[in-house]
Amino acid sequence: MNKILLGKTGISVSRLCFGALTIGPLQANMSIDEGSSIIAHALTQGINFIDTAQLYGTYPYIKQAIKKSRITPVISTKSYAYSREQAKASLEQARSALDIDVIDIFMLHEQESELTMKGHQEALDYYLNQKELGKIRAVGVSTHAIEVVNVASLKKEIDIIAPMLNMRGLGIIDGTLHEMEAAISKAKNMGKV
Repeated sequence: MNKILLGKTGISVSRLCFGALTIGPLQANMSIDEGSSIIAHALTQGINFIDTAQLYGTYPYIKQAIKKSRITPVISTKSYAYSREQAKASLEQARSALDIDVIDIFMLHEQESELTMKGHQEALDYYLNQKELGKIRAVGVSTHAIEVVNVASLKKEIDIIAPMLNMRGLGIIDGTLHEMEAAISKAKNMGKV
């Protein structure tokens, strides 16, 4: 499996990322044994990158997949936390539930605008502090908004942007597919994706 460096983080990931949402309670609702077997298979085939979130309820699947495969992947997780207390709880939940000391990538989940990002600044500051302490390797935002991709591209403290992108532009909340592609290109030039 081909690997790439993720932005300027120095984190090497497979080009293909396993999106854990699909196996968990919010979608397929597989048993932990079945879902973890699928993830473990992906890991043994060279996929070393898993996307999850606090909301997805998939930490137990990932933890079990790591035990089955004996491979620890790069894990990117997200939280809707907006306060320091919520951010702390979300990080500690991820570390404990995954049985991992350092979370590779921790993101503010589904930021909708620059204003939304400002509303989550306290949580972002907490994650940045934890990055300095070595509990997080990279900090970022996930979004369906072109505005957020553009704003986050200019913020030096943001390491990673995970934007919504698909062939039809479905789910982009503030523009077209081509506008999102242009914003992502700008973010890539800034070393954010």
